Amino acid sequence: MIDSKAQLCLDVPTRWNSTYMMLKVAEKYERAFDSYVRDDHNFFLDLTAGDGVPTFDDWEIVRKIIKVLEPFYHLTLKVSGSLHVTSHSLFEVLTDVHCLFDGWQDCGDLDIISMTSKMREKYNKYWGEGNKINMLVYLAVIFDPRCKMSFLDFGVNLLFPNVANDIMKMIDKDLHCLFNEYSSNAGRIELFEGRSSSSINLCSSMEIDQSEMKTGLAKQKYLKKKKQVGLESKSELDRYLGEDEEVNNSSSFDLLLWWKMNSPRFPILAQMARDILAIPISTVASKNVFSTGGRVLDSFRSSLTPLMVEALVCTQDWLRKSNDAINLEDCFDELQTMEDDLSKIPEDQEDVSRLSTVFEAQEKT
Repeated sequence: MIDSKAQLCLDVPTRWNSTYMMLKVAEKYERAFDSYVRDDHNFFLDLTAGDGVPTFDDWEIVRKIIKVLEPFYHLTLKVSGSLHVTSHSLFEVLTDVHCLFDGWQDCGDLDIISMTSKMREKYNKYWGEGNKINMLVYLAVIFDPRCKMSFLDFGVNLLFPNVANDIMKMIDKDLHCLFNEYSSNAGRIELFEGRSSSSINLCSSMEIDQSEMKTGLAKQKYLKKKKQVGLESKSELDRYLGEDEEVNNSSSFDLLLWWKMNSPRFPILAQMARDILAIPISTVASKNVFSTGGRVLDSFRSSLTPLMVEALVCTQDWLRKSNDAINLEDCFDELQTMEDDLSKIPEDQEDVSRLSTVFEAQEKT
C-alpha cells in the first residue's frame, strides 16, 4: 500500500536541489516500480533496454544519497526564499556546504566520495576564488548583528586560508569607503536640515551649568570638550563593530526589525543595511513570478483579459502568503458579489470610453 500522493519528477541539471527531490519521491514508490516490473512486461523491456531494472542495492544507494543531499536541499531554501532577507545568508551557506563536502569526503563510502568530488569541482568553479566573489556577499554578513566581522573572518579563513588576510583587508577597505560615501550624503542632508536650528544650538552652547559653578568655568568647558572629542573619535561604524554580537540564533529573529529599532543609534549604518539587505541573492523567486503565467493562461483559459490575469496572479500570491487557512464556503457570498461586479465591467474598449464620457458629462452638470 502506497500512501504518498506526490508526483514523480525528473532531474534538472540546472536546478540545485532537483536530484534530491526526484529521489525523495521515487523512493516512496519503490513498491510501485517492483509491481510494474513484475506485472508489465513492456515496462520491464523498456528498463532493460536502458540502465536496467532497479535492484535492492540500487534502492539502498538511493536512500543513502537522499540522506546525504537532505541538508544540502535545506541550505538552498535559505537563499531562494522571497519572504525573508537572503543576502546575508549566502556566505553562511557557502561555509556550510564547504563543511558538508569535508564530511562527505571522509565518510569512507566510495559512491559518496565520487559524487562529492564532482560537486566540489562545480562548487569551486563559481566559489573557489575568494577575491573574485561579489563584495556584497561579504558586506551583507557584517550587517547581521549576530555575525559582524568575527564570523566573517572565521568563514574567510575556513574557505580561503591562503588568501584570507588579503580578502579581509579588501573587505575592510571597501566597507569604510562605502561608509564614508553614505556619511558624506548624510552630512549634506543634515547641513540643510540644521540651518533652522543653528541659533538654538548657539544659545545652548553658551549656557553654563549653574549647579556646577564650584567646578569652574574653564573646567566645565574642558570636560564638555573632552566628552565631545571622545564621542567623535569613534565613528558610527567603529561603535557598531566594537559592540558584542547579538546572541539570538532562533529562526524568529527579524533582521530588518533589529535595524529599524537600532536606527536611532546607527542612522547611517541603518541606511546602508536597508540598501544592502534589500538585494535578493537568488533569482529563483523572480523566475517563478514570470513562469506562473503559463499556469494561468492554459489551453482552457486562453481568452482571459489582462485585467483578469493580473487579478488571478495577485490573488494566488495573497493566498499563498496567508498563514491562515481559507475556507471558500465562508467566503462564497463575497466571491459571488465580486463575480457579479466583474461581469458588469465592459470588456470592449469602446464601452470603456463611452462610460468615461458619461462620467465626465455628469461631473460637469
